[in-house]
Amino acid sequence: MYIELIDLLRCPRDHEETWMVAAFTKMDGRFVLEGRLGCPVCGSSYSIANGIADLRINSNVAPASDEATPSDADAAMRLAALLNLTRPGALVILSGENAASAHEVSELGQSRIIALNPVGHIGDSERVATVLADSRLPLASSSVYGIALTDDAALSEDIKRVLQPGGRAVLSADAAIPLGLNELARDAHNVVAEALGPVVSLRR
Repeated sequence: MYIELIDLLRCPRDHEETWMVAAFTKMDGRFVLEGRLGCPVCGSSYSIANGIADLRINSNVAPASDEATPSDADAAMRLAALLNLTRPGALVILSGENAASAHEVSELGQSRIIALNPVGHIGDSERVATVLADSRLPLASSSVYGIALTDDAALSEDIKRVLQPGGRAVLSADAAIPLGLNELARDAHNVVAEALGPVVSLRR
């Protein structure tokens, strides 16, 4: 994991958000290969092993396969278009099978990508990092510009919290749209929704 991307991570437990405290034991240049992330609020500790940050609360969940997942240029182009990636440096979450397109999507939109719970190995780069999570999206509130999430009810409930106002979520066509998101488009495969901004009351 590229060291600058670690600043994006947050403890997945339900309490006030803050940066994680990091201790690295093995690095390759500016890439962290082994280390620990600690939460200064609740005291929880999480590992970085083989460059992958493991922020799962239930560590019995099987990790991703070590085999590389083949990328699909057409799938990457479709994801970049659905997420409307026009702003360089935007933070995007690609989960499950979508994570196979992490590097291609990063190049297309000049975006920073969190490959969340990928089904296969995703190599690190300065803009792509692999993260494991099971109960909450381990990123700061309103920090994410776009998210393409596979079916995961526990994580989908957290989409509204991490998305910036106007940020987009790409979900499976049969997925329920989380509260606080407005449907923009739908086809046989996906539904695209946009995070609503805060409600502003009008006073006379």
